Amino acid sequence: MPAHAAADSLGSLIDAIYDAGLDARRWPALFARIARRIGATHVNLSVLAAHEALPLDDWGGIERGFARRYAQHYGALDPLVPQARRWPAGTLVTDTMIRPQAAHARSEFVQDWVRPQRIHTVAFANVMREDGVAAILGALRRTPSYYDDDELDLLRALLPHLRNAIRVQRRMAQSAQADPLAALDAFDALDSLAQCVLIADRDAHVVFANRAASALLAQPHGLREERQGLCAPTLDATQRLRAMIARASAGDHGTRAGGAMLIERTAREAPLQVLIAPLGTHRAIEGATTATTVSRRGTAMLVITDPLAARRGVEQRLIALFGLTPAEARVAAEVGKGQEPRDIAATLQIMPSTVRTHLHHVFAKTATRRQADLMRLLEQIAMTRSD
Repeated sequence: MPAHAAADSLGSLIDAIYDAGLDARRWPALFARIARRIGATHVNLSVLAAHEALPLDDWGGIERGFARRYAQHYGALDPLVPQARRWPAGTLVTDTMIRPQAAHARSEFVQDWVRPQRIHTVAFANVMREDGVAAILGALRRTPSYYDDDELDLLRALLPHLRNAIRVQRRMAQSAQADPLAALDAFDALDSLAQCVLIADRDAHVVFANRAASALLAQPHGLREERQGLCAPTLDATQRLRAMIARASAGDHGTRAGGAMLIERTAREAPLQVLIAPLGTHRAIEGATTATTVSRRGTAMLVITDPLAARRGVEQRLIALFGLTPAEARVAAEVGKGQEPRDIAATLQIMPSTVRTHLHHVFAKTATRRQADLMRLLEQIAMTRSD
């Protein structure tokens, strides 16, 4: 695998997204990496009020004169971007999806605004839509080819993480306006996540735990917190976990690195999936009246997935959001694990014909057409809490 491909793997990009959420100076480098990974020429993100026109002045790949003409005239002809703020969060659309390509190519918007900039194709996504604010991501490609399914799937997989990072950054900015030091206490935004999020110091003592993580630490098996720090069920796993945390939270930025591991539990419980990423030792608090830098010991963030809890939560949300029956929700959850209908029938001890009937109903109720679409929907649902 080429070095740049490994550096821009899904896990590495997710780490970088949360780093950017805590340090706004990292966004440009992150978008450059995402662009390289999906074959885009430029990736841009704008956070704007619900009725505010999308400003393109600071977008990479859009010349200032074209940005001005877009605001004056061509924005009203754009069939894609003005709609994006009304899409549900997590929706990703390319220009090839909205109308036949031949008709689109003949339009005034494409002929007079898009083509002179040598933009061949675009993908736009609604990253976040809440509290009267929308976050719109755009990926512009100038090479003469269209985005393939793998590239779009990777971009979709990043959207929930981008949304969570933006939430954290907005909360920190709000706190900084009132009190710069209060920004360090703004991590309660992470309580909205269904995933467990811990922040630990280099000695593996918990500095912060969101609600999901607090519930996990209270369970009798798996990860737990003791006076000497975080512990796994075995001595070997505990030593590996603490070594990763120490390396991720080291004071020397040149030696800091994240990692991932599984933490085994009982024979009946799936292992916990743990992703460990570095956090900054110094933080410049933006939005304050004066430039303020807060020094503190290095910390590491642990993102922990409990497959069983995630699956139970997804079933409940499918029932609440889409009106699925409990049986349909169970089948959908198995699809989310990558199971084929025959395997689902064996797992749930029902007839394959019953699985197919449930899947037909699930597709209709969730407005999905195939198992891959349903799996992406389930991944997005699994990111946030239902309460």
